[in-house]
Amino acid sequence: MPTEKLTRDNYQILIDELRASADGKYRDFHFSLVPNEEKDRILGVRMPRLREIAKEIGRNDARGFLEICGDDYYEERILRAIVTGLIKPEGFDDLRALSDGFLPYVNSWAVCDCFCSGLKGVKKYRAEFFEHIGEYLSGGDWEQRVALVLMLNYYLDDEYIDRVLERTDKVQSGAYYVQMAQAWLLATALAKCPGQALEYYKDNNLSRNVFGKAVQKAVESRRIDGETKKFLRTL
Repeated sequence: MPTEKLTRDNYQILIDELRASADGKYRDFHFSLVPNEEKDRILGVRMPRLREIAKEIGRNDARGFLEICGDDYYEERILRAIVTGLIKPEGFDDLRALSDGFLPYVNSWAVCDCFCSGLKGVKKYRAEFFEHIGEYLSGGDWEQRVALVLMLNYYLDDEYIDRVLERTDKVQSGAYYVQMAQAWLLATALAKCPGQALEYYKDNNLSRNVFGKAVQKAVESRRIDGETKKFLRTL
């Protein structure tokens, strides 16, 4: 584990540690889950180990690490995602800069979702950040997925649900991972805000594919009651 402060001069310490922690079988398995990643850019380090390394980096110099972190391996992007989330924002502008700075490194659902789930600073600046997320929805495929997953993680409650549903309804993308994020968000919304979400299921502008996936995920969820599932199957 890199117990000393990482710099551009000693960064190879981290790469050596990642290689030493790699598991070939896990690499093969994980590659099947993130097919848009190049296999030779996945080392095969398990998430618990990556979190350990990220915490050690965070204790030393989290912001400095973001300045030197490479992009050769999938694990480096995951580390960047975790370390970004470990930084306590100094204000909303700092949170926005941290989030915007990570967007260029999102190239798979796994990197996206790891980043979104770990960005706990959103909780302190929910109102301001919700407005900022709107800008991501007008961006590329991965920016749109980031926006959707951030809303899924931090805005599915009575205060925001109507605006979240309205935004999600306007996303018209043919990208698989954007559509899956929409469906995942809508299924989770039905579990957390059943009244508002169920009305939305009855009247929406989703593509047939996204709506079908949302219904499927909701029916498969253990958090949604049988009566609601029975109704969903009629849609």
